Amino acid sequence: MRKILAQTYALRQGAFGHVVVQELADDLVTHSHPEIQFSFWLGGGRCEAHLANVLVKYGEHVALVTNAYESHDARLLDKGHPAVFLVLYIETIWWEERRSNRGQSFFFAKPEISLSPSLRQACWRLLDTVISPHIGTPDQLEIQVESLLDFAMESGLTPTSNLRPLSHVPVIDHRLRAAIAYMRAHVAEPISIKDMAGRVGLSRAHLFAMFRDQLHTTPQVFWSGVRVEEVVRRLKCRDEPLTSVALELGFSSPGNFSRFFKEHVGVSPSTFRRVASTYRSALPLA
Repeated sequence: MRKILAQTYALRQGAFGHVVVQELADDLVTHSHPEIQFSFWLGGGRCEAHLANVLVKYGEHVALVTNAYESHDARLLDKGHPAVFLVLYIETIWWEERRSNRGQSFFFAKPEISLSPSLRQACWRLLDTVISPHIGTPDQLEIQVESLLDFAMESGLTPTSNLRPLSHVPVIDHRLRAAIAYMRAHVAEPISIKDMAGRVGLSRAHLFAMFRDQLHTTPQVFWSGVRVEEVVRRLKCRDEPLTSVALELGFSSPGNFSRFFKEHVGVSPSTFRRVASTYRSALPLA
């Protein structure tokens, strides 16, 4: 493997979503994202991820893909030895437009991707672009992302029937959609899962079952993801003090806010804001 920067966190954004190069120094708690996530281990300490009862061990020949809102974690196996990742967060609308244009609209049934030589080379090309803020236009970045995803589809997915048509995925129940809408509308307020279930006409147990069966996550993990999503939006689009962000989103202290963010994203809020602001003038914000 090529030599990685000693300490790395870089981010580029586009219509596709965003891509980061990140040094992971601590475990990530079980979390989820509204985007489809592709994670490629580039070097450093060994790392593994859990998705429900599935274990994925990262390596030179294995990467991870998670569907939108699918719960997963990240655990370092060599404590004190950070791991470096290239991670793509792909907007579902962008993904579906690209896939449907090619007659491919899919849901990922398995979390592992086998890395071919072409896919590894595409990772390194994208890495060079991400860590160099003045290299590549937004259009060129999107072309590189599409190329990498095409190689991922070709090398790791189609031969093993890892994909199934989205028509085979159950439609999200209207009560679950109502619960999600309630979370988003009350992102700055404390939410009781029991009370939220009652508001949409479900028992607490039934709500848990719906999140598990239809989104492969739990209400608590999804709720944390909604809060992270709102924090990321504010850090990218606003210049308000971090203390204000923390208090407005219901955190009891800036320290709790910073710890929550780092456990889910892998870097502090201040680091994320600093890096995101580097590319704000060059790339559109979501």
